[in-house]
Amino acid sequence: MTKIIMNGCNGKMGQVITRLISEDSECEIVAGFDVNDTVENTYPVYSNPDEFTGDADVIIVVSHASALTSMGRCWKKRKLPVSVA
Repeated sequence: MTKIIMNGCNGKMGQVITRLISEDSECEIVAGFDVNDTVENTYPVYSNPDEFTGDADVIIVVSHASALTSMGRCWKKRKLPVSVA
């Protein structure tokens, strides 16, 4: 099972990817990062990436370019591969 962190999970593209991953038995989103906390998800969503202490295999970034600085620190610290869209 591939464990995914979704940055920008509550935006339009993040919600599309969330739906697609929910239909895939080989992947799961273990955490989301977003400043918008008005969307309900099946996984925990954090406004600060440092709050998530679990494990993951990859980070998918579908957020505004302004989030790349804080996300860069996150994936560098975790040593995870990243997909930026």
